[in-house]
Amino acid sequence: MRKNEYLALVAMEECAEIQQALSKAIRFGFDDHPPSRADETNEEQLLTEFYQLTAMIEEMQNKGIIAGFTQKKIEKVKHDKIEKVYKYMDYSKEKGLLE
Repeated sequence: MRKNEYLALVAMEECAEIQQALSKAIRFGFDDHPPSRADETNEEQLLTEFYQLTAMIEEMQNKGIIAGFTQKKIEKVKHDKIEKVYKYMDYSKEKGLLE
């Protein structure tokens, strides 16, 4: 395995950990915490995993594995995603599937 593959695999693991953190937050609440982690809420765990993923993406950029986006492109991607989410949220409401 090459270094770029190793870093990409670690990023993939962080994606899975974000999924798990979100699942726990939805099931038990963002302000709750498991007994084994009394000092960290589900919200804090989610944010930790998110920033660990961010660190891995940035490391892949720093090592030249991926190029990255300009700040303008990042803001456009974020804006477009939020617009799309609310468009389909409204559609889901119209279908009676979302309160």
